[in-house]
Amino acid sequence: MKKNQNSKYYTLLIFVHFFLLLYVLYKKKDRKTILLTFLSIVGLAFYFEYPLYISKAYSYKTNLLKNKEQDNSFGSVLSQGLFVPTVAIFISSYQLGWKIKLLFTLYFVFIERIFIMLNIFKNNWWNTIYTMFSIFVYFFISDGWYKGLKKGNKFITTMTHYNTFHVIYLNFLFSLSIFQKFRFIPVKFTTKRWYHHYSFVKIYITLETLLTMYFSEQKNSKLKALPLLIVTIIDTILRKVNFLTVKGNYWVSIFPVRFLSYLSLYLLQKGDRSRY
Repeated sequence: MKKNQNSKYYTLLIFVHFFLLLYVLYKKKDRKTILLTFLSIVGLAFYFEYPLYISKAYSYKTNLLKNKEQDNSFGSVLSQGLFVPTVAIFISSYQLGWKIKLLFTLYFVFIERIFIMLNIFKNNWWNTIYTMFSIFVYFFISDGWYKGLKKGNKFITTMTHYNTFHVIYLNFLFSLSIFQKFRFIPVKFTTKRWYHHYSFVKIYITLETLLTMYFSEQKNSKLKALPLLIVTIIDTILRKVNFLTVKGNYWVSIFPVRFLSYLSLYLLQKGDRSRY
């Protein structure tokens, strides 16, 4: 198969699932709950995917990006951040039963097997059986999250804040990496620089989210700004030892992304205090 054909299949899926999300948001009145549930279950999918990416469970060949590893990472972002979550929020918002969940699970199984045949997706140690089981369970988790958020469950609401923060943050950073504005270098001598970069970023941002969760839940409001300060100091140290390279000015490219991500968390928490 010609390489330029790969992108057509993935682009088709992008349009189908993007418009499915728009359809749900257009048809349903509780748009904020739907959008926050969507972002939160994207976060859950990302957490699930991180160890799979690091252990090279599978690989994507979307040919939407020139760099092979960036393209592979983009494929995982599309899968966990758009394709599966859009179907999950569609099922949850319309309260569809297990038969529809099974039908859409088989839909993704079918796509995976076709993509493997077309050589635009490859399972390494992963197996389609794992895909079927995990997606089916994921649909039920989405249901529970959506209902919990509608009822104002305190735990679900709190975790939604941090999952949303995590997703916004990660996508900002991924966008910057596509334009090669920055790169972490955890391994000096390697031919797989972007693989090590993305693997490190997944661990780094997860730890940063946990740190943010801890300080944001403290009663002292002054502590809420501490995670951003800590991360900025760490970035400065990492740049000094060439562990982090930045193209251009750090304060113009990387810091605004960090600041805006933390600002989105603050605004989300402030806005939901009166609602839940």
